Amino acid sequence: MLGLVSAQTVVLNDKTITILKDEVVLEVSGLVCSFCATGLQGGLSSLKYVDGKKYKNGVFVNVEYQYAVIAEMIDHDINVDEAITMITKSGYEVLSVYTNRTGEKIEVRRFEAKKDEK
Repeated sequence: MLGLVSAQTVVLNDKTITILKDEVVLEVSGLVCSFCATGLQGGLSSLKYVDGKKYKNGVFVNVEYQYAVIAEMIDHDINVDEAITMITKSGYEVLSVYTNRTGEKIEVRRFEAKKDEK
């Protein structure tokens, strides 16, 4: 049986990332260490409809290139706004969100980078 992989790519911080259908990629600013990644991974994996069979409990975090991938259960979408709120409450900033709901086209939401408040 021939399987069809539905995927598109984006470039984030000089890294080409393949976004499969049923995945959400978040560009996250402020990740500096593996401890940050582990904490973020734990929080995001607790969201409803995360497919815990992929990655580590459904989430992959890349500190070097500043992004997180969330695997969604088939035919279920995670609440992206809830994910963004969880990330920002953890002290990080979400710069963009990429979704590939159909497997044919990536949708992008970009956010203004906040200036340092003094």
